[in-house]
Amino acid sequence: MVSKIDHLGVLVDDIDHNRSLFERLGLAVGTVERVPSFGVEIAFIRVGESLIELVEPIDPDSGLAADLEAADQTAMLHHLAFRVDDLEGQLAELRRAGVALADEKPRQGAGDASVAFLERRAANGVRVELVERENDLTLG
Repeated sequence: MVSKIDHLGVLVDDIDHNRSLFERLGLAVGTVERVPSFGVEIAFIRVGESLIELVEPIDPDSGLAADLEAADQTAMLHHLAFRVDDLEGQLAELRRAGVALADEKPRQGAGDASVAFLERRAANGVRVELVERENDLTLG
């Protein structure tokens, strides 16, 4: 069951370059974390009870880098992430309902979370991520 919006993922070409706007708005940008399983570096920004996740591809030949290049932008809204209580159970329920999953099993995500993405076609082109965390993320 979805409990809240966990974060909005913003794909950026350079976290350091893109953090300044958020800092000017008075928001603290957390420590940059490398997530090898996704080939990215990320930094979270807390806004109330939700987060913004800056996502920087570390491989210039990756699909994420290609998304930025195709959009001819240095930053773009990439995905919407929902917090769930039981990620494996949620995936099983979606699978039974015929929902297209990009990740059949949870993967290790940033901030000590288990995550899984749906196929874009499952949400009519919107990238949706499901996130299970033991506790709310503390920014470092």
